[in-house]
Amino acid sequence: MANEYDRVIEPLALSNTMILKNRLYFAPMGIDVADKDGTASQEFIDFYLNIIAGGVGMVVLGNASIHPTTRLHEKGLCLHNETQAKALSPLFVAGKKHGCKVVVQLQHYGAQGSMSLTGKPLLSPSGIACKRMQAKEHDYQVSAMSQEDINSVKQQFVIAAGLAKQAGAELVQLQASNGYLLSSFLSPYTNQRTDKYGGSEESRFQLLLEVIQEIKASHPELGICVRLGIDDGLGEAGQRPELLSPYIRKLEASGIYALTLSVSIGETFSMLVDATEEAKIRLASGISEIRKNCTIPLGFAGLIGSLEDAVRVRNELQVDLVGMTRALFADNELINKSVSGRKSDIHFCKFDGHCFRDKSNPQAERVYCCVNPQYLRPSNINYE
Repeated sequence: MANEYDRVIEPLALSNTMILKNRLYFAPMGIDVADKDGTASQEFIDFYLNIIAGGVGMVVLGNASIHPTTRLHEKGLCLHNETQAKALSPLFVAGKKHGCKVVVQLQHYGAQGSMSLTGKPLLSPSGIACKRMQAKEHDYQVSAMSQEDINSVKQQFVIAAGLAKQAGAELVQLQASNGYLLSSFLSPYTNQRTDKYGGSEESRFQLLLEVIQEIKASHPELGICVRLGIDDGLGEAGQRPELLSPYIRKLEASGIYALTLSVSIGETFSMLVDATEEAKIRLASGISEIRKNCTIPLGFAGLIGSLEDAVRVRNELQVDLVGMTRALFADNELINKSVSGRKSDIHFCKFDGHCFRDKSNPQAERVYCCVNPQYLRPSNINYE
């Protein structure tokens, strides 16, 4: 008799040589427990060791900042020197032990970064500010990128990819969603350039394609996947799936292994934080639009609380990979418990969004959880 979870626990080939043991992945999440210089702390390592051992096929280490000039959180992960690379090595050892592919997400925050942490104006395609960050930081400044800036950022991605490989990675993910730098180049809302990097949807893809090409040229044995923002949540003013869809084949032709999808940017992040029906509808319709032109493994993460949810969306949306972030944050063992018939032991996520609110709360020393006993939110932090 078929297992009820067969659709998500069967293997998936990302390439001829890279096969995931199942179709479930821990999507990138900034847990913000690194040391202040961005080096992975023991707390960071311990958290991901638990996730790796929990039965997931792939783990994405989220938001590894590629350069000291781009940061968002004081304890956010960085990957721009060898010390930071070496600190991540135990996770790749654990990944091999448990048959879990460990991936590093390479991040440039762009205009959604924090100038208070970098001391320098933030880079963006056209000098357009992130209203959310502008309201939070009195010294916030943003500047339009010159060709020299673009060349420098491309090299930063190449160096960070090499450091990920040095740590043990076989696969990196480029963060091109949620309004961060690569994503902001893709969107007509933030990219109003008239050079080869803007002016049309095809031109807005140019920087992402060049970053992929330059990483592949320097590190040909390293696989690349992309997290792609498909809907800014701004209607006609922003990124929309129908704008991106015709160019997905061009992105595939660059040689990436997989594409995972997300929605919202800084100004509209409440779509995901609050798990709104609007977010669910936008994500589902957007996935269907991208699927029309996507032949490589396609995945998404957002509001998946159980393996039953994962099976449902795999069937309904015809995705190949299903990401679980908050659900596995709430219970690192959710997959193992589900498969072994211990559902009654699972700490299910409430999807109240408080973990995201911790990230901008000065009272919170880290990202906490409402249900996970390992890092329960202290009683003095209350969002009700």
